[in-house]
Amino acid sequence: MTTGKMHKKRPIPYGEWPSALDAAQVAAASPRRDLPLVHGGELYYLEGRPAEGGRVVVVRQSGAGRAEDCLPPPFSARSKVHEYGGGALFEAGKALFFVNGADQDIYELERDGGAPRRITDRPELRFADGCGDARHERLITVAERHDGGDEPQNLLVAISLDPDSAGEVTELVTGADFYAYPRLSPDGRVLVWVQWNKPFMPWEASELWLGEVGADGRVGAARRLAGGRGSAATEPRWDGRDRLYFVDDRSGWGGIYRYEDGVTDALDWPEHEFGQLLWGLAASSYGLLDDGRIAAACRHGGRAGLALHQAGPGWRWLETPLRQIDALCIRQTHIVVLATTDTKGPHLAMVDPDSPEPRPLTPRPPVMESADISVAEPLEFATTGGGRAYGLFYPPRNQGCEGLPGTRPPLIVLAHGGPTGHADRGLKLKIQYWTTRGFAVLDVDYRGSHGYGRAYRERLNGRWGVTDVEDVIAGARFAVAKGLADERRLLGSGSSAGGYTVLMALCRSGIFAAGTSLYGISDLERLAALTHKFEAGSLTTLLGAEPGSDVFRRRSPCHLAGDIRASVLFLQGLDDVVVPPAQSRAMADLLARRGLPVALIEFAGEGHGFRRAENIVTALESEYGFYARILGLSPAEALRNIPLHNMPEDP
Repeated sequence: MTTGKMHKKRPIPYGEWPSALDAAQVAAASPRRDLPLVHGGELYYLEGRPAEGGRVVVVRQSGAGRAEDCLPPPFSARSKVHEYGGGALFEAGKALFFVNGADQDIYELERDGGAPRRITDRPELRFADGCGDARHERLITVAERHDGGDEPQNLLVAISLDPDSAGEVTELVTGADFYAYPRLSPDGRVLVWVQWNKPFMPWEASELWLGEVGADGRVGAARRLAGGRGSAATEPRWDGRDRLYFVDDRSGWGGIYRYEDGVTDALDWPEHEFGQLLWGLAASSYGLLDDGRIAAACRHGGRAGLALHQAGPGWRWLETPLRQIDALCIRQTHIVVLATTDTKGPHLAMVDPDSPEPRPLTPRPPVMESADISVAEPLEFATTGGGRAYGLFYPPRNQGCEGLPGTRPPLIVLAHGGPTGHADRGLKLKIQYWTTRGFAVLDVDYRGSHGYGRAYRERLNGRWGVTDVEDVIAGARFAVAKGLADERRLLGSGSSAGGYTVLMALCRSGIFAAGTSLYGISDLERLAALTHKFEAGSLTTLLGAEPGSDVFRRRSPCHLAGDIRASVLFLQGLDDVVVPPAQSRAMADLLARRGLPVALIEFAGEGHGFRRAENIVTALESEYGFYARILGLSPAEALRNIPLHNMPEDP
């Protein structure tokens, strides 16, 4: 990372600073990597490429450090099970398999980059998250059947690899609403899996089950080992001695447990959070080293990083610069992580647990000079009802600029999605895009966020649209009270559930000058009627009421639009099946008819989240152009002209 030359700072109004980081660099420097796994001693991972229209490529990294594409176009490794996908790459014996995005079928990967070999041809099925069963010459995977019924059916299936019946699909486990993590014991005689039922989300009541695999391949004598209502068990993993590890939050915090010979031992660390929320299948947050130690991603208050467990001493932090750890696997005696640091965006790195200085495996030239990087400052602040909430504050930073004397910066308050997500630690170029231009950013972990224990997360239950909104507003007011932001230039921004929180904050408070909703929810009644199966029951928990209740109406921004006084920008993908475009269109129309400054920008070919480089650029530049118009900023850089209704043209 370069430090740059010393610059004399010029006094320039906050929000107008010339930045060396443009939106195209943000899009180009942020390929989405996922699902690292070690196969045959080599590291494989998925890489989503905005420049290729969001295509997801399987990449192999050899021991020599060379990265090579293994998946030619037009193939793209992406599952759509539960709509959020995950688990699109897995190994079985000496082979690697992937789920192709276009048809959702399984293919065997040709690791030299040749044409993949198709295994299944089942248009009504989607597949994900598999493992191999050498004893019966087959794969075992999660499947989702879409056959025109009211909702899809989820199940575990076996897929034959026998040349005489290759691709034949057989039902293996059925009866629950959802399945994940089918994992076969090393001797092939016990199958473990995770299952749960509506109305719960997996982190509320997922169950870990064991079943014996008979000589005929059928699964029998199944029983629940852990989890259920009030606790969630997930992420099972076998070691080489047929011992089973898994994550469970029975203590109120996500901890790691070991099951052997009928006995379950807790390896948890009080008030430290292990595991991830299962939005995407096959999430991997810990790994088992050959010497018996366990490496795991861990969160504790404002800290996130890598922890190591050893018999006797127990858990300890590994002192590394790693912050957000999104995935983890083991490569021989080393730990491979997909992580960020304060100065590096998401990248793969290898860590020696005995000398924990990460070695980047996917090095890229730095996009920013370190003197321009704003490093997050953890905040804790009081909120309503005597509660506490948390956030990450990023001050404006630019080595060539400073604000005008006696002024404070505009503040963008971010509300994460989920709503049970969390503010990511480490370098995020989208945040740096704002801080290098003279904006401050506060990324709020409102009550309901992951990483602070089950009790903190459940404080949102029955109060979505209330508690999260109170915390976002409290965070903005805290920043103003501390002299960190200009109270007349507060802005809100959020995607999906975060977009809903922002819209509700605009309804409930007049402190925000403007807000941006990226594919956010505006009508809970319509969402309940149209939402997909995976989240169909979540609204009952979050709102504390059944669909049809007046609560759905009273907490829908579209029915509170008359209380909004701020300007609003809507950014929406036209292929979004999680929050359909009608949600943004209806809300934008309501506000426009009230005479408020409002803009709606729609993106063809985009779903729930933007994957194409040109659309990432348009979205980011449009948001800046929108704020500049509303706040009266006059930066030197050219601003994107957006269709802002009810706003007088600049003279």
